[in-house]
Amino acid sequence: IDIITAEDFYFSNLADCYRAILDLSRDGKPIDFLTVLNQVTASERYNEVETKQLLFSCVNLTPSIRNVKHYAKIMVNSHKARKMQEVGRQLVFDNVNSENADEILNKSMSELFEIAKNSSKKKLKKIGEVGKVVFEEYLNGDKDFENRSETGFKKLDEVLKGMTAGNLIILAARPKVGKTAFSLSIAENIAKSGKTVAFFSLEMQAKEIYERLLSKRASISMNTLIDKRFNDKKRPQNIRSEEINKIADNIEEIYKFPIMINDNSGINVNDIRLECRLIKNLGLIVIDYLQLMTSTKRYDNRNLEIGAISRELKILASDLGIPILCLSQLNRTNDEYKRPSPCDLRDSGSIEQDCSKLIMMWCVEKNYNEAGKVESKTVGVDVALNRRGNSGVTLFNFNGKYMKFTELNKIYDEHKKEQNYSNWRDRLNERI
Repeated sequence: IDIITAEDFYFSNLADCYRAILDLSRDGKPIDFLTVLNQVTASERYNEVETKQLLFSCVNLTPSIRNVKHYAKIMVNSHKARKMQEVGRQLVFDNVNSENADEILNKSMSELFEIAKNSSKKKLKKIGEVGKVVFEEYLNGDKDFENRSETGFKKLDEVLKGMTAGNLIILAARPKVGKTAFSLSIAENIAKSGKTVAFFSLEMQAKEIYERLLSKRASISMNTLIDKRFNDKKRPQNIRSEEINKIADNIEEIYKFPIMINDNSGINVNDIRLECRLIKNLGLIVIDYLQLMTSTKRYDNRNLEIGAISRELKILASDLGIPILCLSQLNRTNDEYKRPSPCDLRDSGSIEQDCSKLIMMWCVEKNYNEAGKVESKTVGVDVALNRRGNSGVTLFNFNGKYMKFTELNKIYDEHKKEQNYSNWRDRLNERI
Protein backbone atom coordinates (compact mmCIF):
# COMPACT_ATOMS: atom_id res chain seq x y z
CA ILE A 1 0.00 0.00 0.00
CA ASP A 2 2.97 2.34 0.47
CA ILE A 3 4.26 1.51 -3.02
CA ILE A 4 1.25 1.08 -5.31
CA THR A 5 -1.51 3.52 -6.25
CA ALA A 6 -4.62 2.63 -8.25
CA GLU A 7 -3.21 4.58 -11.21
CA ASP A 8 -0.30 2.11 -11.46
CA PHE A 9 -2.63 -0.64 -12.77
CA TYR A 10 -2.85 -1.25 -16.51
CA PHE A 11 -6.35 -2.80 -16.45
CA SER A 12 -9.16 -0.59 -15.15
CA ASN A 13 -11.07 -3.51 -13.54
CA LEU A 14 -7.99 -4.45 -11.48
CA ALA A 15 -7.55 -0.79 -10.52
CA ASP A 16 -11.14 -0.76 -9.23
CA CYS A 17 -10.51 -3.95 -7.24
CA TYR A 18 -7.52 -2.26 -5.63
CA ARG A 19 -9.61 0.85 -4.84
CA ALA A 20 -12.14 -1.46 -3.16
CA ILE A 21 -9.33 -2.93 -1.01
CA LEU A 22 -8.19 0.58 -0.04
CA ASP A 23 -11.77 1.56 0.86
CA LEU A 24 -12.15 -1.51 3.06
CA SER A 25 -8.85 -0.77 4.74
CA ARG A 26 -9.87 2.85 5.35
CA ASP A 27 -13.17 1.75 6.92
CA GLY A 28 -11.43 -0.80 9.15
CA LYS A 29 -13.23 -3.77 7.54
CA PRO A 30 -11.67 -7.16 6.87
CA ILE A 31 -10.15 -7.74 3.43
CA ASP A 32 -10.85 -11.12 1.83
CA PHE A 33 -12.36 -12.63 -1.31
CA LEU A 34 -16.00 -12.02 -0.32
CA THR A 35 -15.63 -8.49 1.08
CA VAL A 36 -13.71 -7.31 -1.99
CA LEU A 37 -16.28 -8.98 -4.30
CA ASN A 38 -19.16 -7.24 -2.49
CA GLN A 39 -17.36 -3.89 -2.52
CA VAL A 40 -16.59 -4.03 -6.25
CA THR A 41 -20.06 -5.20 -7.34
CA ALA A 42 -21.93 -2.81 -5.02
CA SER A 43 -21.78 -0.02 -7.60
CA GLU A 44 -23.36 -2.36 -10.23
CA ARG A 45 -20.66 -1.39 -12.72
CA TYR A 46 -19.33 -4.97 -12.75
CA ASN A 47 -21.01 -8.31 -13.27
CA GLU A 48 -20.74 -10.55 -10.21
CA VAL A 49 -19.84 -13.70 -12.14
CA GLU A 50 -17.09 -11.99 -14.14
CA THR A 51 -15.70 -10.31 -11.03
CA LYS A 52 -15.61 -13.68 -9.22
CA GLN A 53 -13.58 -15.17 -12.08
CA LEU A 54 -11.22 -12.18 -12.04
CA LEU A 55 -10.57 -12.41 -8.30
CA PHE A 56 -10.11 -16.21 -8.51
CA SER A 57 -7.51 -15.64 -11.24
CA CYS A 58 -5.68 -13.13 -9.04
CA VAL A 59 -5.57 -15.60 -6.15
CA ASN A 60 -4.43 -18.52 -8.31
CA LEU A 61 -1.77 -16.54 -10.19
CA THR A 62 -0.03 -15.32 -7.03
CA PRO A 63 2.88 -17.70 -6.29
CA SER A 64 3.67 -16.32 -2.82
CA ILE A 65 2.93 -13.25 -0.74
CA ARG A 66 6.52 -13.26 0.52
CA ASN A 67 7.64 -11.43 -2.62
CA VAL A 68 4.80 -8.93 -2.61
CA LYS A 69 7.05 -5.86 -2.37
CA HIS A 70 9.16 -7.06 -5.27
CA TYR A 71 6.02 -7.58 -7.39
CA ALA A 72 4.79 -4.13 -6.41
CA LYS A 73 8.02 -2.48 -7.55
CA ILE A 74 7.86 -4.31 -10.90
CA MET A 75 4.35 -3.01 -11.37
CA VAL A 76 5.24 0.60 -10.47
CA ASN A 77 8.24 0.53 -12.82
CA SER A 78 6.05 -0.85 -15.60
CA HIS A 79 3.62 2.04 -15.11
CA LYS A 80 6.54 4.49 -15.14
CA ALA A 81 7.81 2.95 -18.41
CA ARG A 82 4.35 3.28 -20.01
CA LYS A 83 4.14 6.94 -19.03
CA MET A 84 7.59 7.64 -20.49
CA GLN A 85 6.65 5.83 -23.71
CA GLU A 86 3.49 7.92 -23.84
CA VAL A 87 5.56 11.12 -23.63
CA GLY A 88 7.80 9.79 -26.42
CA ARG A 89 4.83 8.96 -28.66
CA GLN A 90 3.36 12.40 -27.99
CA LEU A 91 6.62 13.98 -29.16
CA VAL A 92 6.35 12.02 -32.42
CA PHE A 93 2.72 12.97 -33.12
CA ASP A 94 2.95 16.61 -31.99
CA ASN A 95 4.53 17.58 -35.31
CA VAL A 96 7.49 19.34 -33.69
CA ASN A 97 8.80 22.29 -35.71
CA SER A 98 10.88 25.43 -35.20
CA GLU A 99 7.86 27.37 -33.92
CA ASN A 100 6.61 25.00 -31.22
CA ALA A 101 9.83 23.16 -30.27
CA ASP A 102 10.41 25.04 -26.99
CA GLU A 103 6.79 24.74 -25.89
CA ILE A 104 6.62 20.98 -26.55
CA LEU A 105 10.03 20.41 -24.92
CA ASN A 106 8.96 22.22 -21.73
CA LYS A 107 5.67 20.31 -21.65
CA SER A 108 7.44 16.96 -22.11
CA MET A 109 10.09 17.73 -19.48
CA SER A 110 7.35 18.82 -17.08
CA GLU A 111 5.54 15.49 -17.55
CA LEU A 112 8.76 13.52 -17.07
CA PHE A 113 9.52 15.51 -13.92
CA GLU A 114 6.07 14.65 -12.55
CA ILE A 115 6.77 10.94 -13.19
CA ALA A 116 10.05 11.19 -11.29
CA LYS A 117 8.43 13.22 -8.51
CA ASN A 118 5.59 10.72 -7.99
CA SER A 119 8.00 7.79 -7.87
CA SER A 120 10.11 9.35 -5.12
CA LYS A 121 7.50 10.39 -2.56
CA LYS A 122 8.70 10.38 1.00
CA LYS A 123 7.37 7.62 3.24
CA LEU A 124 7.07 7.15 7.00
CA LYS A 125 10.41 6.52 8.68
CA LYS A 126 11.28 5.12 12.08
CA ILE A 127 12.63 7.80 14.39
CA GLY A 128 15.67 5.61 15.03
CA GLU A 129 16.54 5.59 11.30
CA VAL A 130 16.28 9.39 11.22
CA GLY A 131 18.59 9.51 14.25
CA LYS A 132 21.25 7.46 12.44
CA VAL A 133 21.26 9.96 9.57
CA VAL A 134 21.53 12.93 11.95
CA PHE A 135 24.37 11.26 13.90
CA GLU A 136 26.23 10.61 10.64
CA GLU A 137 25.96 14.32 9.84
CA TYR A 138 27.33 15.21 13.30
CA LEU A 139 30.32 12.92 12.80
CA ASN A 140 31.01 14.38 9.35
CA GLY A 141 30.32 18.03 10.04
CA ASP A 142 32.63 19.14 7.24
CA LYS A 143 30.44 17.47 4.59
CA ASP A 144 27.53 19.39 3.08
CA PHE A 145 24.68 16.92 3.66
CA GLU A 146 22.02 19.65 3.78
CA ASN A 147 23.15 21.67 0.74
CA ARG A 148 23.75 24.50 3.18
CA SER A 149 24.64 27.99 1.93
CA GLU A 150 25.76 30.97 4.00
CA THR A 151 24.95 34.61 3.22
CA GLY A 152 28.61 35.57 3.64
CA PHE A 153 27.78 38.11 6.37
CA LYS A 154 29.22 36.74 9.62
CA LYS A 155 26.81 38.27 12.16
CA LEU A 156 23.73 37.56 10.06
CA ASP A 157 24.81 33.94 9.50
CA GLU A 158 25.24 33.50 13.26
CA VAL A 159 21.56 34.35 13.66
CA LEU A 160 20.22 32.70 10.51
CA LYS A 161 22.12 29.39 10.91
CA GLY A 162 22.39 28.86 7.18
CA MET A 163 20.02 28.43 4.26
CA THR A 164 19.55 24.70 3.75
CA ALA A 165 17.81 22.32 1.35
CA GLY A 166 14.03 22.71 1.42
CA ASN A 167 14.13 26.19 3.00
CA LEU A 168 11.93 28.95 1.60
CA ILE A 169 13.50 32.19 2.84
CA ILE A 170 11.46 35.36 2.37
CA LEU A 171 13.41 38.64 2.21
CA ALA A 172 10.91 41.48 2.56
CA ALA A 173 11.32 45.25 2.45
CA ARG A 174 9.64 48.40 1.27
CA PRO A 175 10.75 49.89 -2.07
CA LYS A 176 14.21 51.54 -2.26
CA VAL A 177 15.60 49.93 0.91
CA GLY A 178 18.02 47.79 -1.13
CA LYS A 179 16.64 44.25 -1.05
CA THR A 180 17.73 43.47 -4.64
CA ALA A 181 21.27 44.73 -3.94
CA PHE A 182 21.33 42.72 -0.69
CA SER A 183 20.16 39.51 -2.39
CA LEU A 184 22.76 40.05 -5.12
CA SER A 185 25.48 40.35 -2.45
CA ILE A 186 24.33 37.03 -0.99
CA ALA A 187 24.33 35.46 -4.47
CA GLU A 188 27.88 36.73 -5.06
CA ASN A 189 29.12 35.31 -1.74
CA ILE A 190 27.63 31.89 -2.48
CA ALA A 191 29.08 31.94 -6.00
CA LYS A 192 32.51 32.63 -4.49
CA SER A 193 32.17 29.39 -2.50
CA GLY A 194 31.90 27.49 -5.79
CA LYS A 195 28.16 26.79 -5.74
CA THR A 196 25.88 27.82 -8.60
CA VAL A 197 23.19 30.47 -8.04
CA ALA A 198 20.08 30.78 -10.23
CA PHE A 199 18.83 34.39 -10.16
CA PHE A 200 15.31 35.03 -11.50
CA SER A 201 14.78 38.77 -11.98
CA LEU A 202 11.17 39.64 -12.77
CA GLU A 203 11.66 43.37 -12.18
CA MET A 204 14.98 44.26 -13.83
CA GLN A 205 16.82 43.23 -16.97
CA ALA A 206 19.87 40.96 -16.69
CA LYS A 207 22.02 43.88 -17.81
CA GLU A 208 20.81 46.00 -14.88
CA ILE A 209 21.57 43.19 -12.43
CA TYR A 210 25.06 42.89 -13.90
CA GLU A 211 25.67 46.64 -13.58
CA ARG A 212 24.82 46.50 -9.87
CA LEU A 213 27.28 43.67 -9.32
CA LEU A 214 29.95 45.49 -11.33
CA SER A 215 29.39 48.76 -9.44
CA LYS A 216 29.81 46.98 -6.11
CA ARG A 217 32.96 45.10 -7.08
CA ALA A 218 34.70 47.85 -9.03
CA SER A 219 33.65 50.71 -6.71
CA ILE A 220 32.36 52.71 -9.67
CA SER A 221 29.13 54.62 -9.13
CA MET A 222 25.96 53.35 -10.75
CA ASN A 223 25.45 56.75 -12.39
CA THR A 224 28.80 56.48 -14.17
CA LEU A 225 27.97 52.99 -15.47
CA ILE A 226 24.48 54.01 -16.59
CA ASP A 227 25.64 57.20 -18.31
CA LYS A 228 28.71 55.47 -19.86
CA ARG A 229 30.82 58.52 -19.19
CA PHE A 230 34.15 56.88 -20.01
CA ASN A 231 34.63 58.90 -23.21
CA ASP A 232 33.49 62.18 -21.67
CA LYS A 233 36.41 64.56 -22.29
CA LYS A 234 35.11 66.91 -19.59
CA ARG A 235 36.16 64.33 -16.99
CA PRO A 236 39.86 63.89 -16.11
CA GLN A 237 41.67 61.34 -18.32
CA ASN A 238 43.37 59.63 -15.37
CA ILE A 239 40.01 58.95 -13.65
CA ARG A 240 38.48 57.58 -16.85
CA SER A 241 41.47 55.30 -17.45
CA GLU A 242 41.40 54.06 -13.86
CA GLU A 243 37.68 53.23 -14.14
CA ILE A 244 38.17 51.38 -17.43
CA ASN A 245 40.99 49.32 -15.85
CA LYS A 246 38.79 48.50 -12.84
CA ILE A 247 35.97 47.39 -15.11
CA ALA A 248 38.30 45.23 -17.21
CA ASP A 249 39.71 43.52 -14.09
CA ASN A 250 36.30 42.84 -12.57
CA ILE A 251 34.62 41.72 -15.80
CA GLU A 252 37.15 38.90 -15.97
CA GLU A 253 36.44 37.88 -12.36
CA ILE A 254 32.66 38.14 -12.68
CA TYR A 255 32.80 36.05 -15.87
CA LYS A 256 33.95 33.09 -13.76
CA PHE A 257 31.12 33.41 -11.23
CA PRO A 258 28.63 30.50 -11.42
CA ILE A 259 25.63 32.86 -11.41
CA MET A 260 22.85 32.27 -13.95
CA ILE A 261 20.25 35.00 -14.63
CA ASN A 262 16.76 34.72 -16.09
CA ASP A 263 15.00 38.07 -16.64
CA ASN A 264 11.70 36.73 -17.99
CA SER A 265 9.00 38.95 -16.46
CA GLY A 266 6.13 36.46 -16.73
CA ILE A 267 7.65 33.48 -14.95
CA ASN A 268 5.83 30.93 -12.75
CA VAL A 269 6.94 28.20 -10.35
CA ASN A 270 6.83 25.49 -13.00
CA ASP A 271 9.14 27.54 -15.25
CA ILE A 272 11.65 27.78 -12.38
CA ARG A 273 11.35 24.02 -11.81
CA LEU A 274 12.10 23.28 -15.47
CA GLU A 275 15.07 25.69 -15.54
CA CYS A 276 16.67 24.44 -12.32
CA ARG A 277 16.04 20.70 -12.39
CA LEU A 278 19.28 19.83 -14.22
CA ILE A 279 21.65 22.49 -12.84
CA LYS A 280 24.52 20.75 -11.05
CA ASN A 281 25.85 21.98 -7.69
CA LEU A 282 22.98 24.45 -7.32
CA GLY A 283 23.36 26.23 -3.97
CA LEU A 284 20.58 28.83 -4.08
CA ILE A 285 17.63 30.06 -6.14
CA VAL A 286 16.91 33.80 -5.88
CA ILE A 287 13.56 35.24 -7.03
CA ASP A 288 13.07 39.00 -7.35
CA TYR A 289 10.23 39.26 -6.47
CA LEU A 290 7.16 37.24 -5.31
CA GLN A 291 4.40 39.72 -6.17
CA LEU A 292 5.49 39.80 -9.84
CA MET A 293 5.15 36.03 -10.29
CA THR A 294 2.19 34.45 -12.05
CA SER A 295 0.30 31.29 -11.15
CA THR A 296 -0.50 28.40 -13.47
CA LYS A 297 -4.10 28.48 -12.13
CA ARG A 298 -6.69 31.22 -11.94
CA TYR A 299 -7.84 32.54 -8.58
CA ASP A 300 -10.66 34.86 -7.54
CA ASN A 301 -8.32 37.36 -5.90
CA ARG A 302 -4.65 38.22 -5.69
CA ASN A 303 -4.31 37.15 -2.04
CA LEU A 304 -5.27 33.56 -2.90
CA GLU A 305 -2.94 33.57 -5.89
CA ILE A 306 0.08 34.81 -3.90
CA GLY A 307 -0.69 32.26 -1.18
CA ALA A 308 -0.75 29.48 -3.78
CA ILE A 309 2.56 30.64 -5.28
CA SER A 310 4.30 30.72 -1.89
CA ARG A 311 3.09 27.16 -1.17
CA GLU A 312 4.35 26.01 -4.59
CA LEU A 313 7.75 27.59 -3.89
CA LYS A 314 7.98 25.76 -0.56
CA ILE A 315 7.21 22.45 -2.31
CA LEU A 316 9.73 23.28 -5.04
CA ALA A 317 12.49 23.93 -2.48
CA SER A 318 11.78 20.54 -0.90
CA ASP A 319 11.51 18.68 -4.23
CA LEU A 320 14.76 20.06 -5.65
CA GLY A 321 16.61 19.98 -2.31
CA ILE A 322 17.62 23.62 -2.79
CA PRO A 323 17.12 26.70 -0.56
CA ILE A 324 15.06 29.44 -2.23
CA LEU A 325 15.53 33.11 -1.35
CA CYS A 326 12.39 34.91 -2.51
CA LEU A 327 12.09 38.69 -2.26
CA SER A 328 8.76 40.23 -1.29
CA GLN A 329 7.21 43.67 -1.06
CA LEU A 330 5.85 45.15 2.17
CA ASN A 331 2.80 47.36 2.41
CA ARG A 332 3.66 51.01 1.93
CA THR A 333 3.67 53.31 4.93
CA ASN A 334 4.12 57.03 5.53
CA ASP A 335 7.02 56.33 7.86
CA GLU A 336 9.94 54.66 6.05
CA TYR A 337 11.84 54.44 9.36
CA LYS A 338 9.26 52.19 10.99
CA ARG A 339 10.50 48.69 11.78
CA PRO A 340 8.26 46.27 9.83
CA SER A 341 6.46 43.26 11.24
CA PRO A 342 5.17 40.09 9.50
CA CYS A 343 1.68 41.57 9.23
CA ASP A 344 3.14 44.16 6.81
CA LEU A 345 3.74 41.50 4.13
CA ARG A 346 1.87 42.51 1.00
CA ASP A 347 -1.02 40.52 -0.53
CA SER A 348 -1.12 37.37 1.60
CA GLY A 349 -0.84 36.08 5.16
CA SER A 350 0.15 32.68 3.74
CA ILE A 351 3.67 33.94 3.04
CA GLU A 352 4.56 33.93 6.74
CA GLN A 353 3.03 30.47 7.21
CA ASP A 354 4.82 28.87 4.27
CA CYS A 355 8.34 30.26 4.72
CA SER A 356 11.08 28.61 6.77
CA LYS A 357 12.79 31.93 7.53
CA LEU A 358 11.49 35.48 7.27
CA ILE A 359 13.99 38.34 6.93
CA MET A 360 12.75 41.94 6.99
CA MET A 361 14.75 45.04 6.04
CA TRP A 362 14.09 48.69 6.81
CA CYS A 363 15.91 52.02 6.91
CA VAL A 364 16.96 52.76 10.50
CA GLU A 365 18.45 56.15 9.62
CA LYS A 366 20.03 58.11 6.79
CA ASN A 367 23.61 59.27 7.06
CA TYR A 368 24.31 62.76 5.71
CA ASN A 369 27.60 64.30 4.54
CA GLU A 370 28.75 67.84 5.28
CA ALA A 371 26.88 69.18 2.26
CA GLY A 372 23.62 67.88 3.70
CA LYS A 373 23.16 65.11 1.10
CA VAL A 374 22.43 61.48 1.90
CA GLU A 375 25.71 59.56 1.77
CA SER A 376 24.49 56.17 2.96
CA LYS A 377 21.78 54.43 5.00
CA THR A 378 21.88 52.37 8.15
CA VAL A 379 19.69 49.38 7.33
CA GLY A 380 18.25 46.96 9.85
CA VAL A 381 18.09 43.30 8.76
CA ASP A 382 15.65 41.54 11.07
CA VAL A 383 15.40 37.73 11.13
CA ALA A 384 11.80 37.90 12.32
CA LEU A 385 10.95 34.21 11.91
CA ASN A 386 13.36 31.30 11.94
CA ARG A 387 12.16 27.73 12.24
CA ARG A 388 15.71 26.48 12.67
CA GLY A 389 17.93 29.10 14.25
CA ASN A 390 17.70 32.37 16.12
CA SER A 391 15.94 35.67 15.59
CA GLY A 392 17.37 39.15 15.91
CA VAL A 393 18.54 42.28 14.12
CA THR A 394 21.86 42.88 12.36
CA LEU A 395 22.75 46.43 11.31
CA PHE A 396 24.29 47.21 7.91
CA ASN A 397 25.62 50.26 6.14
CA PHE A 398 24.18 50.52 2.63
CA ASN A 399 26.03 52.69 0.16
CA GLY A 400 23.52 53.16 -2.66
CA LYS A 401 26.11 54.79 -4.89
CA TYR A 402 27.98 51.47 -5.21
CA MET A 403 25.14 49.11 -4.20
CA LYS A 404 27.33 47.86 -1.34
CA PHE A 405 26.29 46.42 2.05
CA THR A 406 28.73 46.32 4.96
CA GLU A 407 28.00 44.76 8.36
CA LEU A 408 28.27 47.17 11.29
CA ASN A 409 29.61 46.46 14.77
CA LYS A 410 26.77 48.44 16.32
CA ILE A 411 24.09 46.53 18.22
CA TYR A 412 20.50 47.44 17.52
CA ASP A 413 18.74 48.65 20.66
CA GLU A 414 15.06 47.80 20.32
CA HIS A 415 14.23 49.84 23.44
CA LYS A 416 15.65 52.92 21.82
CA LYS A 417 13.54 55.00 19.45
CA GLU A 418 13.62 53.59 15.95
CA GLN A 419 14.73 56.90 14.40
CA ASN A 420 17.77 58.97 15.08
CA TYR A 421 16.42 62.49 15.36
CA SER A 422 19.83 64.21 15.28
CA ASN A 423 19.08 65.17 11.70
CA TRP A 424 15.37 65.83 12.20
CA ARG A 425 15.55 69.23 10.44
CA ASP A 426 16.85 67.62 7.24
CA ARG A 427 14.19 64.91 7.40
CA LEU A 428 11.48 67.53 7.94
CA ASN A 429 12.70 69.47 4.90
CA GLU A 430 12.71 66.26 2.84
CA ARG A 431 9.10 65.53 3.70
CA ILE A 432 8.03 69.12 2.98
